[in-house]
Amino acid sequence: MVGVPRSHGCSLCVKRRVKCDERLPSCVKCEKYGQPCPGYDRDFKFVTGKPYRNRRQPNAPDDRNGAFRTATSSPESERKPANQALAQRNRPQGIVSKDSNVIQSLCVLIDDFSQPYTPSLTHVVTRWLGFLPSIYGQNRVLDATIRSFTAHHFGRVTGNTQMVSYARSAYGEALRGLRKSLQTPAESLSTHIFCAVVMLCMYELFTDTENPDSWMKHAKGLSQLVKIRGPDRYNNVFDITLLKASRGLIVMHSMFSGDECFLASEDWHATMRQQFTTDLSAELHHSIETFFAYLTYTPSLVHRLYELRHAQLTGPEALHVMSGMLSKALDMQTKLAEWYQQHSRIASPPVETLSSTGDEMFPTVLLYTDVSHATIYCGYYSYMVIIHEILKNCGYPGDHEMMVVFFRDQICKSVEFNSVGVMGPYRMGFPLRVAFEVADTATRSWIMSCLEQFSKTYAAAQPENYKSVL
Repeated sequence: MVGVPRSHGCSLCVKRRVKCDERLPSCVKCEKYGQPCPGYDRDFKFVTGKPYRNRRQPNAPDDRNGAFRTATSSPESERKPANQALAQRNRPQGIVSKDSNVIQSLCVLIDDFSQPYTPSLTHVVTRWLGFLPSIYGQNRVLDATIRSFTAHHFGRVTGNTQMVSYARSAYGEALRGLRKSLQTPAESLSTHIFCAVVMLCMYELFTDTENPDSWMKHAKGLSQLVKIRGPDRYNNVFDITLLKASRGLIVMHSMFSGDECFLASEDWHATMRQQFTTDLSAELHHSIETFFAYLTYTPSLVHRLYELRHAQLTGPEALHVMSGMLSKALDMQTKLAEWYQQHSRIASPPVETLSSTGDEMFPTVLLYTDVSHATIYCGYYSYMVIIHEILKNCGYPGDHEMMVVFFRDQICKSVEFNSVGVMGPYRMGFPLRVAFEVADTATRSWIMSCLEQFSKTYAAAQPENYKSVL
């Protein structure tokens, strides 16, 4: 393509017209030449090869003192950044020099991440990505993170290895800048840095095939940053949207790391209940937030179940752990039953239909009205698996084994609908992890085959990650 640099080497080797060995982070040729290697970031941009007319941008949020400012206080103005990103674009096919139109690429990325459904403000991921076009250019760390995330996506989609290589270079630049920013009090707690950390964690989930657990390191850093910022800092539409987009990662990190989930407190629940936009009805918003408040207690329940199974507790100590866990599980079962009755009146539960793929394991699948509803219901099925597994292990009366199988299968039957698109594997990651823990041999094999497909685009879904924890 016209404008694409011929050499992949560092800029000094290109200038000297010598063949670069392209070693990371710096090349051998520059070391032998006695000069520091400038690296491989060539300030590329993404292009479609077609004319593109910039849309008029809304007033950008102001990150002074860590606070964001919307164009006006009206709901319509709060929706501008996301609305702007919903138009379809031609995917960038190559990368050329500095004066980039990254905003165009972001618009295409947002559309891609919303597919195969029409982008909607009710999708949290679409909403927080929708703010990026209006804040690009305000912070160097966030800019490098955006370029990295965007380049990787388009490089993978188009098979352009140069873009993927550039994405890794921009990722390194973002990490170096992040370390400096986190040591600067005035910047470390800013919304820009918070957004960069969220994006870096997402980048690892999608890209790191060599060390697919690396997202846990970023999730730990994300959890620490959110906690240090404190619940009072999430007092505007972008901050609260970022918090809601990242809280699933925080809960998963807590569950797998053994750490208590700091979001399981009334202060944080009150923060997350804030509603700055009108795209969801107040009733639906309240129902979703009620469920997520309950979800923040799952790590504690899972940790107690693991302790009961593996710590070889006996006598009074085992009875004490079992009694406390049973009491919490029964209380949550009652709350979830009440929640489900109310939520199913607001958001239609799924209906059964024949699989479009002719799946032999699950010939009947679940059809939902929307991926957002599907994700919430899959979260509910996952929670019920955990609850009934606890009741079964505590010897509480009831056919809990049958209920575990029922809710496990509800998760599996949701895969065909809820795993489609770029974000599909991300949405199904936690539910399938829960289903895997309680699956029989045939179901576990079926889940592993799904993960094989997911891992082609979503590194965290690699089957080797799915080893039994409980």
